Amino acid sequence: MRWLARSDASPPAPRARLPRASRRTARGMSLLELMMTLTIVGVVVGVAIPNMRTFVLNGRLTSTANDLLASLQHARTEAIKRQRNVVLCATADATVANPVCTNAGATAWFVFQDTNGNWQADAGEPIIEVHPALDPSVMVRSDNSPYVAFSPSGFATPAGAQNPMRNIVFCDSRGVVAQGATSTARAMTISATGRTRISANYTDVTNTLAAIGATCP
Repeated sequence: MRWLARSDASPPAPRARLPRASRRTARGMSLLELMMTLTIVGVVVGVAIPNMRTFVLNGRLTSTANDLLASLQHARTEAIKRQRNVVLCATADATVANPVCTNAGATAWFVFQDTNGNWQADAGEPIIEVHPALDPSVMVRSDNSPYVAFSPSGFATPAGAQNPMRNIVFCDSRGVVAQGATSTARAMTISATGRTRISANYTDVTNTLAAIGATCP
Protein backbone atom coordinates (compact mmCIF):
# COMPACT_ATOMS: atom_id res chain seq x y z
CA MET A 1 0.00 0.00 0.00
CA ARG A 2 1.50 3.24 -1.02
CA TRP A 3 1.58 6.02 1.37
CA LEU A 4 1.04 9.52 -0.05
CA ALA A 5 3.52 12.18 1.12
CA ARG A 6 1.74 14.85 3.14
CA SER A 7 3.15 18.31 3.58
CA ASP A 8 2.30 20.36 6.71
CA ALA A 9 3.84 23.53 5.28
CA SER A 10 1.31 26.30 4.80
CA PRO A 11 1.28 28.09 1.50
CA PRO A 12 3.07 31.44 1.56
CA ALA A 13 0.92 34.44 2.42
CA PRO A 14 0.41 36.89 -0.36
CA ARG A 15 2.75 39.85 -0.16
CA ALA A 16 1.03 43.04 0.90
CA ARG A 17 1.34 45.76 -1.62
CA LEU A 18 2.71 48.94 -0.11
CA PRO A 19 0.98 52.15 -1.04
CA ARG A 20 2.86 54.24 -3.48
CA ALA A 21 4.56 57.14 -1.71
CA SER A 22 3.31 60.47 -2.80
CA ARG A 23 5.91 62.63 -4.34
CA ARG A 24 6.35 66.16 -3.02
CA THR A 25 7.41 68.76 -5.37
CA ALA A 26 10.47 70.59 -3.95
CA ARG A 27 9.85 74.30 -4.05
CA GLY A 28 12.71 76.79 -3.59
CA MET A 29 12.57 80.34 -2.23
CA SER A 30 11.99 82.97 -4.82
CA LEU A 31 14.24 86.02 -5.12
CA LEU A 32 11.43 88.28 -3.90
CA GLU A 33 10.88 86.16 -0.78
CA LEU A 34 14.62 86.13 -0.08
CA MET A 35 14.83 89.91 -0.37
CA MET A 36 11.85 90.37 1.95
CA THR A 37 13.38 88.02 4.54
CA LEU A 38 16.72 89.83 4.45
CA THR A 39 14.94 93.17 4.81
CA ILE A 40 13.03 91.99 7.90
CA VAL A 41 16.20 90.56 9.44
CA GLY A 42 18.01 93.84 8.79
CA VAL A 43 15.27 95.86 10.49
CA VAL A 44 15.22 93.56 13.54
CA VAL A 45 19.00 93.68 13.88
CA GLY A 46 19.03 97.45 13.40
CA VAL A 47 16.57 97.88 16.27
CA ALA A 48 18.05 95.23 18.58
CA ILE A 49 21.72 96.24 18.47
CA PRO A 50 21.30 99.85 19.74
CA ASN A 51 18.89 98.68 22.44
CA MET A 52 21.32 95.97 23.53
CA ARG A 53 24.19 98.47 23.68
CA THR A 54 22.09 100.83 25.83
CA PHE A 55 21.16 97.94 28.11
CA VAL A 56 24.81 96.94 28.55
CA LEU A 57 26.01 100.49 29.25
CA ASN A 58 23.21 101.21 31.73
CA GLY A 59 23.86 97.91 33.47
CA ARG A 60 27.56 98.71 33.77
CA LEU A 61 26.91 102.08 35.43
CA THR A 62 24.33 100.60 37.79
CA SER A 63 26.67 97.75 38.73
CA THR A 64 29.52 100.18 39.49
CA ALA A 65 27.30 102.38 41.65
CA ASN A 66 25.96 99.34 43.50
CA ASP A 67 29.49 98.06 44.10
CA LEU A 68 30.54 101.34 45.69
CA LEU A 69 27.32 101.42 47.72
CA ALA A 70 28.03 97.91 49.02
CA SER A 71 31.60 98.89 49.97
CA LEU A 72 30.40 102.01 51.80
CA GLN A 73 27.82 100.00 53.71
CA HIS A 74 30.48 97.43 54.57
CA ALA A 75 32.82 100.17 55.81
CA ARG A 76 30.09 101.69 57.95
CA THR A 77 29.16 98.32 59.45
CA GLU A 78 32.80 97.54 60.22
CA ALA A 79 33.29 100.91 61.91
CA ILE A 80 30.39 100.17 64.26
CA LYS A 81 31.47 96.58 64.87
CA ARG A 82 35.16 97.34 65.45
CA GLN A 83 34.50 100.64 67.26
CA ARG A 84 37.23 102.18 65.17
CA ASN A 85 37.31 104.66 62.32
CA VAL A 86 37.04 102.92 58.95
CA VAL A 87 37.93 104.64 55.69
CA LEU A 88 37.12 103.96 52.05
CA CYS A 89 39.50 105.66 49.65
CA ALA A 90 40.38 105.62 45.97
CA THR A 91 43.60 103.99 44.82
CA ALA A 92 45.53 103.50 41.62
CA ASP A 93 45.94 99.75 42.27
CA ALA A 94 43.96 97.71 44.78
CA THR A 95 45.70 94.43 43.88
CA VAL A 96 49.00 95.20 45.62
CA ALA A 97 49.70 93.96 49.12
CA ASN A 98 49.64 97.46 50.59
CA PRO A 99 47.36 99.73 48.52
CA VAL A 100 47.83 103.49 48.86
CA CYS A 101 45.12 106.15 48.89
CA THR A 102 45.42 108.66 46.08
CA ASN A 103 43.64 111.76 44.84
CA ALA A 104 44.73 111.35 41.22
CA GLY A 105 44.86 108.45 38.79
CA ALA A 106 42.43 106.40 40.87
CA THR A 107 40.77 103.45 39.13
CA ALA A 108 39.79 101.34 42.16
CA TRP A 109 39.13 101.63 45.89
CA PHE A 110 39.73 99.82 49.17
CA VAL A 111 38.49 99.88 52.76
CA PHE A 112 40.74 99.86 55.84
CA GLN A 113 40.66 100.38 59.59
CA ASP A 114 42.06 103.83 60.31
CA THR A 115 43.33 103.23 63.83
CA ASN A 116 45.25 106.50 64.18
CA GLY A 117 42.70 108.62 62.32
CA ASN A 118 45.10 110.04 59.71
CA TRP A 119 43.00 108.84 56.71
CA GLN A 120 45.87 106.73 55.38
CA ALA A 121 46.43 102.96 55.43
CA ASP A 122 49.48 102.63 57.63
CA ALA A 123 51.43 99.50 58.52
CA GLY A 124 49.47 97.28 60.88
CA GLU A 125 46.08 98.77 60.00
CA PRO A 126 43.86 95.97 58.63
CA ILE A 127 42.73 96.08 55.01
CA ILE A 128 39.06 95.13 55.14
CA GLU A 129 38.08 95.09 51.47
CA VAL A 130 39.54 95.82 48.05
CA HIS A 131 37.71 96.52 44.80
CA PRO A 132 39.38 95.94 41.41
CA ALA A 133 39.77 98.60 38.76
CA LEU A 134 36.63 99.93 37.13
CA ASP A 135 35.80 99.34 33.50
CA PRO A 136 37.64 101.99 31.45
CA SER A 137 34.35 103.20 29.96
CA VAL A 138 33.04 104.29 33.39
CA MET A 139 33.83 107.85 34.51
CA VAL A 140 33.51 108.98 38.12
CA ARG A 141 32.95 112.58 39.15
CA SER A 142 32.98 113.55 42.83
CA ASP A 143 33.33 116.58 45.04
CA ASN A 144 36.23 117.06 47.44
CA SER A 145 38.73 114.20 47.87
CA PRO A 146 37.92 110.55 47.03
CA TYR A 147 37.67 109.51 50.69
CA VAL A 148 34.77 108.55 52.96
CA ALA A 149 35.39 107.87 56.65
CA PHE A 150 33.00 106.40 59.20
CA SER A 151 33.23 106.85 62.95
CA PRO A 152 32.39 104.11 65.52
CA SER A 153 28.87 105.59 65.66
CA GLY A 154 28.39 104.88 61.94
CA PHE A 155 28.28 108.57 61.03
CA ALA A 156 30.30 109.87 58.11
CA THR A 157 33.06 111.85 59.76
CA PRO A 158 33.54 115.49 58.74
CA ALA A 159 36.66 116.90 57.15
CA GLY A 160 39.90 116.08 58.88
CA ALA A 161 43.14 115.15 57.19
CA GLN A 162 40.97 114.91 54.06
CA ASN A 163 37.80 116.62 52.91
CA PRO A 164 35.54 113.62 52.20
CA MET A 165 33.31 113.30 49.14
CA ARG A 166 29.56 113.56 49.59
CA ASN A 167 28.34 113.70 45.97
CA ILE A 168 29.32 111.26 43.22
CA VAL A 169 28.18 110.78 39.62
CA PHE A 170 28.92 107.78 37.40
CA CYS A 171 28.71 108.34 33.66
CA ASP A 172 30.17 107.22 30.34
CA SER A 173 30.74 108.63 26.85
CA ARG A 174 27.00 109.27 26.43
CA GLY A 175 27.10 111.99 29.06
CA VAL A 176 23.96 112.88 31.02
CA VAL A 177 21.03 112.29 28.68
CA ALA A 178 17.40 112.04 29.74
CA GLN A 179 15.67 108.73 29.07
CA GLY A 180 12.18 109.67 30.14
CA ALA A 181 12.43 110.50 33.83
CA THR A 182 15.69 108.60 34.19
CA SER A 183 19.19 109.40 32.99
CA THR A 184 22.10 107.70 31.26
CA ALA A 185 24.16 108.52 34.38
CA ARG A 186 23.87 107.54 38.06
CA ALA A 187 24.08 109.80 41.12
CA MET A 188 25.14 108.91 44.66
CA THR A 189 24.82 111.07 47.76
CA ILE A 190 26.31 110.35 51.20
CA SER A 191 24.65 112.06 54.16
CA ALA A 192 26.35 113.16 57.37
CA THR A 193 24.64 110.27 59.16
CA GLY A 194 26.40 107.80 56.87
CA ARG A 195 23.37 106.91 54.78
CA THR A 196 24.03 106.48 51.08
CA ARG A 197 21.52 106.80 48.24
CA ILE A 198 21.72 106.02 44.52
CA SER A 199 19.45 107.59 41.92
CA ALA A 200 19.04 107.31 38.16
CA ASN A 201 16.51 110.16 38.10
CA TYR A 202 17.56 112.81 35.59
CA THR A 203 16.89 115.72 37.95
CA ASP A 204 18.81 114.06 40.79
CA VAL A 205 21.77 113.38 38.50
CA THR A 206 21.94 116.93 37.12
CA ASN A 207 21.58 118.46 40.60
CA THR A 208 24.32 116.23 41.97
CA LEU A 209 26.58 117.07 39.07
CA ALA A 210 25.93 120.77 39.66
CA ALA A 211 26.83 120.34 43.34
CA ILE A 212 30.10 118.74 42.29
CA GLY A 213 30.76 121.50 39.78
CA ALA A 214 31.75 119.10 37.00
CA THR A 215 30.50 117.77 33.70
CA CYS A 216 30.13 114.27 32.21
CA PRO A 217 32.01 113.19 30.25
